[in-house]
Amino acid sequence: MLHGLSRRSTAIAAGALLLTGALSSCGFDYATDRVNTISSGINDREGDVDVLGAVIISGAPDTGVFAATLSNNDYDEPAALVGLGGEVAPAGELEAVALQRAGSQSLFQTGGIPLTGIIGLGDFISVNLSFDSGQTTTINVPVVRPCYEYDPAKFPAMDLPVAADAATPGEGADTEDPTEAEVEEEIVDGAEEPEDADHGDSEATDPYSCTPIEPVGHHGGEEE
Repeated sequence: MLHGLSRRSTAIAAGALLLTGALSSCGFDYATDRVNTISSGINDREGDVDVLGAVIISGAPDTGVFAATLSNNDYDEPAALVGLGGEVAPAGELEAVALQRAGSQSLFQTGGIPLTGIIGLGDFISVNLSFDSGQTTTINVPVVRPCYEYDPAKFPAMDLPVAADAATPGEGADTEDPTEAEVEEEIVDGAEEPEDADHGDSEATDPYSCTPIEPVGHHGGEEE
């Protein structure tokens, strides 16, 4: 009888060990344990200073504002962002962004860093951030429209740049009345265009507009 109980106990212990091994084989890097940020911004947590929610907000081609939250993980030493480069450059002189010990700074709230370079909506642009500690963080930052959560109205300190060739109404515009020959030329040009000309392709929607594009109805073929 004792031998039977001993064998049964041994079997139960062996089963428990197998079950423990099966459970432990799942590992410790569970998806639910990872940082999950629902945002267009990019995060980098590799250095002493975390770069969180980084984006380039652009309101016109080849211009934009770099914004992110910088968080210093060092409890003993302060830090400072002292350089920005890569595929873009600051539009003016870069002022160092100071971070207290274990402190953070939101560039969204301080106005961000105006940029110049080849910047287009939807692009991912390589940006190098240099800190006074010697840390260099390189991230691919998305270019987003100034809409919704990135609406500059939410960030009073942010002055979103416009394209260099964007004319301000009343500035540099030709205010002279058109000549009689120019008026006749416009009339002739308009008369040459067929009345049923399709303007659908020529009416381009401003990609920087926050107004949703109206859906276009699709008409199927006529039933026979």
